[in-house]
Parts: sequence; C-alpha cells; structure tokens
Amino acid sequence: MVRWLVLILLVAGAVSYVERDRLAPYAPPAIASLLKGSGGEAAKTEGGGGSKRGRGNGGGPVAVQLAEATGGSLPVLRDTIGTIIPVASTVMTSQTTATVASIAVADGVDVKRGDLLVSLDDSLALAQIGKDKAAIERDQVTLDQANRNLQRTTALVKSGAYTTQQGEDAQSAVNAAAAVLNVDRAALAADTVALDKLKITAPFDGRLGAFAVSTGALVTPGTPIITLTQSSPVYAAFTLPQENLDLLQKSMAAGTLSVSSRPAGDGGTAMEGKVAFIDNAVNTISGTIALRAVIDNPNGTLIAGQSISATVKAGEKDGLTIVPTVAVQPRTDGSVVYVAKDDDTVTIRKVDVALRVGDKTGLSSGLQPGERVVTEGQGNLSEGSKIKLAGEAASQDGKSKTRGTPVADAGTGTAAAAESVR
Repeated sequence: MVRWLVLILLVAGAVSYVERDRLAPYAPPAIASLLKGSGGEAAKTEGGGGSKRGRGNGGGPVAVQLAEATGGSLPVLRDTIGTIIPVASTVMTSQTTATVASIAVADGVDVKRGDLLVSLDDSLALAQIGKDKAAIERDQVTLDQANRNLQRTTALVKSGAYTTQQGEDAQSAVNAAAAVLNVDRAALAADTVALDKLKITAPFDGRLGAFAVSTGALVTPGTPIITLTQSSPVYAAFTLPQENLDLLQKSMAAGTLSVSSRPAGDGGTAMEGKVAFIDNAVNTISGTIALRAVIDNPNGTLIAGQSISATVKAGEKDGLTIVPTVAVQPRTDGSVVYVAKDDDTVTIRKVDVALRVGDKTGLSSGLQPGERVVTEGQGNLSEGSKIKLAGEAASQDGKSKTRGTPVADAGTGTAAAAESVR
C-alpha cells in the first residue's frame, strides 16, 4: 500500500514539474513560488545556458507583437440561416368562364399595379353592355313622356277638367318609368363589372412566374393563370435558440433588433433590415423561436424560397475591455492573455471572455484598458519571460521598445463572425 502511495506522489510531482508554467498562474502564491523556482533551477541545468522556452536566440528576449487593450462596446450578434418569403404572393385566377383572348406580358417579368396581364374573350359582355345602353335610351324616352303627361294632367286637375285620381295615375306612371330606368342602369353597371373581370390586371407591384394557360384556353372561375409575387420589400424568416428570447425581446423593445442577410454562400454586400416579428410561441420540437425581418430588395436580388445567411444584431454590450482575438489563448480551465509589463517581461493573466466578434474579443474581467497584451509569439513565452518587439533591437540601456498599438474601435468594424456570450 505504501509503495503505491509513493508511486502516486512521484507521478503527481512529475506532472506538476512538466506543467509548472501552465499551473503557476493559477496556483496559491506559496506553491507558485515553488513551481517558478523549480522551473528556474531546471533552466540552469539545461545545456549550461542553452536556449529554453521563454528565451530567444542565445537566451535573449523573445520577439513578440503587442496590442494595447481599449475600453468600449461590441455588438451582440447571433448567426443563423433563414429563408426569404414574400410579403405578398397571389395566384391570379379567372372569376368567370371564358376563353383566353390574349396574354399581354411575358413570363417572369416585373409588373406594376394595374398592368394588364391577360385579356379574356369579351365579345358577349360587350354585346350585353350594348343591350343595356339601348334599354336605358328606350326607358329614358318613356320617362320623358310620362313627365310631360304629368305636367298636362296636373294643370287640368287644377282647372277642374281632370279628377284627382287622374292626376295620381299620371304620377304613378312617372314613378314606374323612373324605376324601370334605374333597373336598366343597374344592369349596365353589373355588366360593366363583368366586362372588367375579363381583364386580369396586377393587384400590386411584383414579379410574375410562368403562365399556366395559353391563348385560346377555356378558363372557369378559380382556374390558376399565373402567380404574382411581391419582390420588394421581402421577409427574411429565421429561427434562433429559445435561450436568446429574453435578449431578443429587450432589443426589439429598444428598437435595436436588426439583421443583415446575404444569399447562402454569397460573400457579397449584406442587405440590412429591421426585425418586425417575434413569434408568440417556442417550437417545442426544435427549441427555437421564429422571427421575421423586413428587407428592402429594390433590385430583386432576393427571391421567395431562397436560403440566406443571417446575422442578427441585438444591441451592444458596454463596459468591455477589447483586445485582438489572437491575444486570447484558450486553456482547459478558461482563457488567458500574456500581459506585457513595464519591465519588458510578461505575466500570464486569466480573463473572462464576454463576446467574440470577428477579430475582436471583449473581456468582462481580468484585464484593464491601457494594458498591453501579446498578439504574436505566445508559444515561446512563460511566466516572467523577457520580451522585445519583433524586428526591433534592444536599446542601449537594455530595454526594448515594447509599446503596443491600441485596438481599433470594434463598434465601427464589420462583424462577420458569430459571437458567444459567456
């Protein structure tokens, strides 16, 4: 039993010795000093002053690149995929039975509201309208005659030559003639509507599909003729995991919930839009919430049913310390950065990552704005390593010029990659 205990202690000690550089930043101060001390003693015995990890050529400073951390904000982004759906799409049909007389436009063209698409045979409707107009003329003559008779009868009734009954009969004849004339006018209006139904026009601006009929075809009420789809604006429909629902609702209430989209696989310019709809229920099967954004599509680049890549922007996260993403090194127990000190040495600092947006990373703790971090050369560094800027020689007083360049404001950059909230 004692033999096994001794063996386990020896293995643990060997692992601690090999991983001393990685463990030192996270160990208690006393143990960290021991680990650093063992690392220093080991360095002294390695080849009598030969090269070691954390040293450059001949044991000199390690050449690195530095960047200065800045304070600021980063956009909260979510990447997803979606589909374009039209704001309006209508299958144009016939409302009456007739034959197709002519097709006014070609397949797939853009049309404006009111443009003529198809003309149906209107010969019968025109004949009926002619008949209605003739009836109106006839009954108008009858009404005019009845009015003249009423005038004469009224005068004779006043003179006592006609009885009151005769005057009332003349008035009734006028009323009857006027009613008949109104019926004729109503018939003309109805037949005019029927004539208009033989002209199929575009109800809104959009793009046509392919015609399902040809000239001479007999159509009946409900026969599909062609599909008209509105091409601008369009909806970008997509889903996000339900864990984002609170973030999305708050951003939409603040008016900052937007989306940029582009056709799937297309690296061209993204098209921006505002999220106009969050569904009222979570899909329990997929655990996602559906959203729609309205996107202007003046050139018709996006078409109905097309797959898109979408990046949803749900406001911005403030109060971050921003560094280049390459400065943040992942470890099994978190993330670290190599911080350059004023004496041209580095210390390994554990940090908490809040957001990653493209080549910028926002830290919520572990680093302060103005501190310098190593962005290139971390593989040759350990706790306390001496550094110099790559391509620069040490100055005469033995100190290298290691001032970094501040990180550009990430709020003005293009966020092409998804971020993660920790």
